Amino acid sequence: MGYNRFITRLSGHGPIEMVTSAQIGEGVDVDPTQVRKDLGAIGVLGIGRVGYYVCDVCQAIAQTIGFDRRYQAVLIGVGHLGSALLAYSGFARYGLEIVAAFDNDKRRIGTNVAGLTIKSMGSVKPFVTRHAIGLAILAIPDETAQKVADRLVAAGVKALWNFTPARLTAPDNILVRNEHISDGLAEIAHHLKK
Repeated sequence: MGYNRFITRLSGHGPIEMVTSAQIGEGVDVDPTQVRKDLGAIGVLGIGRVGYYVCDVCQAIAQTIGFDRRYQAVLIGVGHLGSALLAYSGFARYGLEIVAAFDNDKRRIGTNVAGLTIKSMGSVKPFVTRHAIGLAILAIPDETAQKVADRLVAAGVKALWNFTPARLTAPDNILVRNEHISDGLAEIAHHLKK
């Protein structure tokens, strides 16, 4: 993932056509020899003493990771965090499109957030099944997270991006990616305490 972040940042700094393994290595703290091996493993060939076409590296990384495809997701929970996730436009460059948002708060249902009309939780399972949604993003209270996750898995979701503090369990074929904000805050607090 470090290569992808570096190349994305690099290509965002204007029309840079070439990049060397030394530049990439310095940017991601990897030996240039390892960079050449890694890029070769995904089919990127450089030009001796010149480097790699940035565009070729971007495309190869995107294909390897899967960013060259479009992924539709649903968001569960449209409170402060959920609304912020909906409003984030950066997901599109990674192929992620949030196509529907659901909440159980009657005050939110029917309102518009970031261009999506918020739907009732009662309609989440049929929506996910009908549209073959593979990813669900959870930004809900932790006490309801496991029950909602189970419903989503039963509807056909293959990955859960969990922004709740709850530790979710799921079958082995379901990816659960936990983003525990409190863990990050704990690391920062410990560092600042020193």
